[in-house]
Amino acid sequence: MRKLLKLLVFIVIPALLVNAWVVSRDTREAATFGGGRVLSLTGPDLNVREYGAASGTGAIVLLHGYASSIEWWADVAPKLAEETGRKVVAIDLVGHGGSESPLDSDAYGAQGQALSVARALAAVKVKDVVLVGHSMGGHIATAVAQREPDLVDRVVVIDTFGAAGLRDIGPLKDATCWPVVGAALDRARSIDAVTKSSLQIGFAADFEVPTFAYRSLKQMIHRGVCDSTAGDEMNEKRPVALQLAQLGKPVKVIWGGRDTLTPTAANVAAYENAGLTPEIVPRAGHSPQVEAPDDVVGIVAGFVK
Repeated sequence: MRKLLKLLVFIVIPALLVNAWVVSRDTREAATFGGGRVLSLTGPDLNVREYGAASGTGAIVLLHGYASSIEWWADVAPKLAEETGRKVVAIDLVGHGGSESPLDSDAYGAQGQALSVARALAAVKVKDVVLVGHSMGGHIATAVAQREPDLVDRVVVIDTFGAAGLRDIGPLKDATCWPVVGAALDRARSIDAVTKSSLQIGFAADFEVPTFAYRSLKQMIHRGVCDSTAGDEMNEKRPVALQLAQLGKPVKVIWGGRDTLTPTAANVAAYENAGLTPEIVPRAGHSPQVEAPDDVVGIVAGFVK
């Protein structure tokens, strides 16, 4: 017992402290990912992928969710461009996919992400855009629409929890963000077998977790895992369902009928109470754009037309 205590005091605890300090200083430069290209911006550089028409007027802008990337739109983006005849732009959010992971924690929050998205949209020269946000991406889309009302024509959110408490994030994120030990636990994120259960909740129970979901998760550094809190931040101000209803712009809400991460019934009720009736994709879980891409393309195309 005494030897075990010495091992803990002189080896394990110092190792955990050193690892936590090293991880706290970690950053990552932007790099091309998922067929995209890197935009050099004031602030974090972002990885984007563009599809379809050259004209930026009425562009459809796709914002992925937490721990995701532009790869999550691969079955939607080209079809949307073809169906609508519009330019489609998929953006990797700060700390995700190929985009930069800076030291500044604020860059990962709702307002920091919204500012970075606005800078990216200016760089690709689009206007009167349709913002389409999945999960956390919907919270950021809301913040962008509030920040840049003249830039945004309308908003689509997909399984974006509409009020505080209306999601079940599971224990993995909480544990990996504990002080000191969290940084060590986060190293297990590189092991697919360990992360499978936490990723499965992003889909219906019988939908196989796609390989790009593992790949997107591995792209994140520890700071991105823990500081990407846009959904909580936005709902602390006021329920996002109400914020969307009060944008003064057309809003479409899409929801997976089998979502357990942001439970369908409770969230649909929150949006209905705000005056927004979600369109349900029955066979999908939390990620309809992956599980039922043709349904999502049809709904979004109909909304923008």
